[in-house]
Parts: sequence; C-alpha cells; structure tokens
Amino acid sequence: MSLLLLVLCSATALAAAEFRFDSAAKWSTWKQPHGLIEFDAGGRLQLVKFRKHINAVANAPHFTHRTRSRGANVRGGIWEAGSNPGAARRIIDGDRATFWQAAPDDALGDWFVQIDLGRTVLANEIRLHFPDQAGARPFRQFTVFTATGITSDALDDLFIFSPVYRTTQPNKDTTVSFPLAFDLQDSAQVLDPHRAIDLEKFNQYRLIQYINFTVEDFDPEGALAELEVLAVGDNVSLGNDLRGGIIDGLTARSTENILDGDMNTASSILPVGFEGRVRTWEEQGTWFFIDLGAVFWLDELFLYALRAREGTVGTVAGAPRGFNFLYSDGTRVISSQLPIPESFDFAPLINQPDPNPMRYLRYLFQPRRVRYLFWHAHIPQGWGSRWTELMLFSPGHPAEVVLRSDFIDLGAAAGDGRPKVISHVSWDADIPPGTRLQVRSRSGNTQGEVYAFHDKIGEPLSEEKWLSLPKVLRGSIDTTVVVSEDWDEWSEAYPFSGAAFKSQSPRRFAQLELTLATDDPQVAPAIDALVLAYEDALLQSARGSITPRVARPNEDTRFTYTLASAAAAADAGFDLLRFDLPAAASAVEVRVGRATIAPSSIDIRADTLQIGLPRAITADSVQVSFTTRVLHNATLFSLDLGSRSHPDLWQSVEPMTRRAHIVMLPTLTSATRLIDDLAISSPVLSPNGDGINDAVVIRFVAFKVQKRTPRARIFDLAGRPVTELATPTMDGVAYVFAWNGRTAQGDLVPPGTYLCRIDLGADAGADTALRPIGVAY
Repeated sequence: MSLLLLVLCSATALAAAEFRFDSAAKWSTWKQPHGLIEFDAGGRLQLVKFRKHINAVANAPHFTHRTRSRGANVRGGIWEAGSNPGAARRIIDGDRATFWQAAPDDALGDWFVQIDLGRTVLANEIRLHFPDQAGARPFRQFTVFTATGITSDALDDLFIFSPVYRTTQPNKDTTVSFPLAFDLQDSAQVLDPHRAIDLEKFNQYRLIQYINFTVEDFDPEGALAELEVLAVGDNVSLGNDLRGGIIDGLTARSTENILDGDMNTASSILPVGFEGRVRTWEEQGTWFFIDLGAVFWLDELFLYALRAREGTVGTVAGAPRGFNFLYSDGTRVISSQLPIPESFDFAPLINQPDPNPMRYLRYLFQPRRVRYLFWHAHIPQGWGSRWTELMLFSPGHPAEVVLRSDFIDLGAAAGDGRPKVISHVSWDADIPPGTRLQVRSRSGNTQGEVYAFHDKIGEPLSEEKWLSLPKVLRGSIDTTVVVSEDWDEWSEAYPFSGAAFKSQSPRRFAQLELTLATDDPQVAPAIDALVLAYEDALLQSARGSITPRVARPNEDTRFTYTLASAAAAADAGFDLLRFDLPAAASAVEVRVGRATIAPSSIDIRADTLQIGLPRAITADSVQVSFTTRVLHNATLFSLDLGSRSHPDLWQSVEPMTRRAHIVMLPTLTSATRLIDDLAISSPVLSPNGDGINDAVVIRFVAFKVQKRTPRARIFDLAGRPVTELATPTMDGVAYVFAWNGRTAQGDLVPPGTYLCRIDLGADAGADTALRPIGVAY
C-alpha cells in the first residue's frame, strides 16, 4: 500500500487532478501475471511475445534452478570449463568475434566446456561457430555430448551425457551444425490434419539442458566462437507456479513438477488397485487440472515420462496409458461435469489411445485459446507412470492478460483524507486491428483487513490456535487489505478513452482493472499511459432515499426524494439536481429545509429530471416531490448533484440505508399479464393518401422485457403473414409501432380485416396480444 501511495504522490506532483500510470515503476504496483508483461525504454507496457525457433543459449542466464551439489537458484550459463575458464563465457556471448581456446599447458583431458541452459529445452539442432584467423582456427577434432539434466545420484550432479556429434575427419569449416533426435521411434502427432507439416522434420527434437564440447586432439590454434542450441521455442509452462495454479486428483499427484523445466522433479500417476468392479478415473481421482493464469494462444504440447530407473526414480515408472487432455479459454458454463470447483466450457484437445509404448509425445495443433487444461486417464487400471515435463508452446502473444491496480487512496494522495469526485478514465494506447484494450473500475470509501496467522516455523494457523500458543511459539501475522461492504461491483468496460467514471463517486478509494487481448498472436495492444482524473467533491457527503418504496406497476405514483448533505467550510455546494427516472416526471415540487422554493429551472425529459436551484446548497436537507410511473421491479432512482460554477462535475448521491433508493413492485412478481395500456390510434386504416388515418399507431407498455425488443406482425384472417413492423420507437415508457397498410413487399393490402400480433418474447407469462385492424379505401 505504501509503495502505491508513494508512486501516486509522485504522479500528482505533475498533475494535481490525475493519477498517471506511465512507467515501469508505477505499473509495478499492479498485480500482473508473472512473465507476461514487459516495458520498452519509454515505459510502454506491452505483452511479451513467445517465440518459436529460438537459440536457447542466448537467454540461459535468465533461468535459475536447483542442483544437487550447488543448491538452489543456480543460474544458467557456463557450468564448467576444464581449461581457461575465464574465457569460456565467450562462446555464449552472442559475439562471433570473441572465442575460447584451451590453455596449451593443460592436459588434453581438460580441454572441454559445459553449458547449462538453465532449464530443459526441446532442441532441434546444435550449431557451432569457429573463428578462422591467425592464431585461432576451427578445432579439428571434437565431440559434442548432451544431457537432459537428470542426475543418476540422489546427492550429486552426475549427469548422463550421450554423444550427438563426433568429427570423423579433421574439421576445417567455420560453421558446423547437426540435427538432434531421440534414439527411439518417432512420436510426433498432428492433431489437425489440414495443417501442412513435414513430420520427418517435426520429429527431429531432443530434450537437452547440458551441452559438453570436448576437444579430442591437441590443437594449440583451435578455437570455438559460439555454441548455439536451436530449440522449438519458449516454453509457456515455465513460471506457471508464479501466475497459475494446480489441482491434483487423488491418484495423480505433484503435477506442479511437470511445469518447472527440471528433469529431476516428477509427477506421480499411481492409481490404487481394487478387486471387483473396474473403477472409473473419477472414482480413482486419476486426473489433474492446470490453470495457466492467463489465456494463451497454444499450438504445441510435449510431455515426457520417465523410464524405470531413469535417474533416481525407481522401478515404478511405466509408459503412459490412454488419456485425454481437455482445454478451455475460461468461458463459464452452468456445469462442466468435471471434479473441479468452478465450471468452464471444455473441449477435447488430445485423445491418446491405449496401448501407448512411447515415453515422449509431441502434439501439434491449430492455435487455440487456452486458459485451463484438464487431464484424465481413460481408465485408471494399468497406470503407474511418472511424468517429468509438460511443455507448452505458443505462436506469439498471449490471447488475454488481466492486470489489477493496488487500492488507489485518493484522499491520502491529495493530502486531505477526503473522498474525491472521479470524473473520467482515459488512456494513451496503440490498439491494432484485431486487438482489444478494456478498462473497468470499482470504488469505495473504506477498507477492511484480513489476517493470516502463522506459527514459529511459518505454518498457517487459525486465530484461536495462534492465541493459545505460548508467545515463544507464535509466528508472524500477515495483513491483507481488502474491500469493505461499501464498495461497488466491477463496472462495465469503458467504451472509449475519456469516458465518464462508471463506478460510485465521490469515493476515497478506487481500483482499476486492465485487460489486454488479441485475436491474432502476431500482434498485441500496448499502452503508454492510463489516467484517472479526479476533483474535490462538492460536499463532504450526500445521502438520499425515495418514498414510497413500494408502488403498483404502470400507475401514476407520487414520490418524494429526501436528500441529506454534509459540507465543510470550503465546499462549493450544489445548485443542480439530476435524477434518472423510469419515466417522465410531472408536478415537481422542491423544499429546502422547511420552506417550499421555486426552482430556477426544471427540465423534464423521458427518463431524466434536472432541477436548477436559486442558490447553492451545502448542509440543508432537500426534498423533491414528483409524479411518475414505474414499470420494472427493483427500479433505481438515482440522483447526481452539480454546480453551475463547475459544469463538468457531478457528484453521485449514496443511499441513506441499503436499497433506500430502490422502488419495488411486489404485485409484478406474480403477475402473468406482461402487456399493458395497449392502444391502436384508429380501428380503421385508410391508406389512400388523404392524410387521414393513412397509418395506424400501436402503442403499449411492456413488463419484464428490459433486454428484449418486442415484435409486431400483421396477419390476414387466414393466418397468413402480411408484414412485420419496423423496430419500435419509445414514447416515454411505451413502445410505439406504426403500420401504413402495406405488405412486406411494399404493396397496399386489399380492404378487409387484419390482425396485429404483439410478441414480447418473454420466458414466461402472457407475453402476446392480438388486436384487429380494419382497412378501407
């Protein structure tokens, strides 16, 4: 909280009435998925782009991992150099003008360099670059070994290296490259047959973390400039522990170990055997669920299962049996029929048949939007498998990433501790076609705190248990700031930069949510600045209520809105009241304190009422009485306060008590009649062009159909359709259709009697009506 306040205070020094998030330091206060956001030199926030066909050596120092001998957080790079270690880093610096040479006095057995990629990668090719200049020529005889990173000793880093290239004659080339592949059969599969893929090339891959370059012949001028490992791409799975989540089934455990790029950690899929009937995967719990923490574009998946006695795994390590992978982009459904807490719309991704002798499987498919993965066995019988890696690859930018700001304390930033009127939200961004930037907000006046209790070794405890411990055994108490009951829900998305603030205002605290999305993984939106503009409120507080709180539907009702305000000496006060009403108002009266006053202006429209007062009000009570109609249950009567001296500033009024500004229609809840006040302007239509009854107007009021547009169709007496009337207009609360006596083709109908059928399209209730219309010439 203090970090955000520090950042915001520095922002308000530039512009006293706005917060600007426009640098890496200011954006750092936001909660954001790990590894998916980056900044350019100018502070522009943008989505990272996952790459294909990478040189995995180039960013090896960006990754850290645990080893047996060196402990945690070992950084990728040069693992070991037997000779001239000070120059070894030159072979991974990206500069072919620099090179490593062995010290001539060292024994030939020490003429080697080992590289640690920092994580296991799926590699296609190794490429060696040698200098060719006086005193530095290509090494003539050498061998290249690789290792997956699996160690054969539980206490030491004894990697199992295999040769992948060896010179058979003296080398003179400055570039030597060679493909990589597993020693066993091909396992690549294309899940979408219409994708044109060279399967032979697609099967050229091998798991690698360590590379050993060993010189085989004494060569004083021999030199190596660069060693490159060309890999499939950036592994999306890495970092998932910092942005996503895992749910394990009962017999598929430690799934987090297959997403860490470490071949020495593994999951365990070991269903329990039962006599009698065959158990299903649901009953055995042979499943796992992965939340990737954001929506990704994915087009490739690779998994690796350990062999028996591979590394230190032991003997229970069989090949995977038949299984399914399902995927979802996060779209919610009522029920997914899966054993997870929330329901998402899942679709099939992989159906691996059984039997399956392969321990490494690679799948290629059309790019899909993926937030969640759900895996389950076909049947749990016969399983006994340990997986060490599940790699995911993307063709570009993530599909959708959501960021949330910390709580923005407007009162503290302004130095007065008071709520502020937040006027608008704006941004400066680059939004290419096919991409989206969405901003939402919420606001409140107070905050709560949630406490997490721990014992001395950091284990979580209940508050009661923590209090019962001796003081010497009590650990820390972590405090998390949360929203209180006066906060509203997240607003709708802002339709454009500079749109009026959609959450409650004035408020002391605000929070923003930013979504960056793309339909094309090759392009993505980027944002230079996000701005929250605010002003001092007209009053310290303003609260209101409406009476009566209960009414009858579509009947003229006399309402009174009571406003209570509180102000400080410096407050400007208000002289404008703007009501949002369900229908046009009439018979407006205003009282200030105990006196009835004559407003300076009254502007009555279909759904608003604006009143001008002869003077600014600060601490007096105000009552406004008016007559209007209510059509929908739980109708909100909202009021904003304004000032002629501040024409762009409006302060919303809070309810005095919960739902004090809402009117209920209890009789409407059980009512089945949904059409009211149905009237036709004339029983007879005479479309002869004389200006008298050339068209009829059909007018009615509809209940319970706020999100649907009624339809009006004309039929003849035989039930044959004649025409469907154009989309209705609104006259206050009433829908209005018009018919000019013509068919859908534009021809005049013959004289006679026709039927007008009105259909509200409601889910229940009497939502249709039929009325005759005569036509005469």
